[in-house]
Amino acid sequence: MKEYTHSQIGQEIEFISGYYVVDEERRISFKDRDLLVVFGHAIIDNSCCGPGGCRYAFVPGYVIAWKTKSNEGGSEISEVDPVADQDERLEIQKYLRESEMVQQVNFQ
Repeated sequence: MKEYTHSQIGQEIEFISGYYVVDEERRISFKDRDLLVVFGHAIIDNSCCGPGGCRYAFVPGYVIAWKTKSNEGGSEISEVDPVADQDERLEIQKYLRESEMVQQVNFQ
């Protein structure tokens, strides 16, 4: 079990080649469990290789406890069970790419 600190929706977070934004967090029913999926987009606008971007999904894991506490900064924290099984990860990637039109799926 791991803790997941919920993101600020709509806040631009800069990195060396551009920025990314979390668009939404959603609980998706998958194999009779609630899977936490974070959707967003990344923009590459400060790279020597040229501009680009993608829509992504980040999967912290299956929800164990939803927003049960907060950190010092006021961000809510949930407890999740990360997806460890490689075959299950591939199933989730396929599902999200087809249903949500994301180019990239990452796991905690």
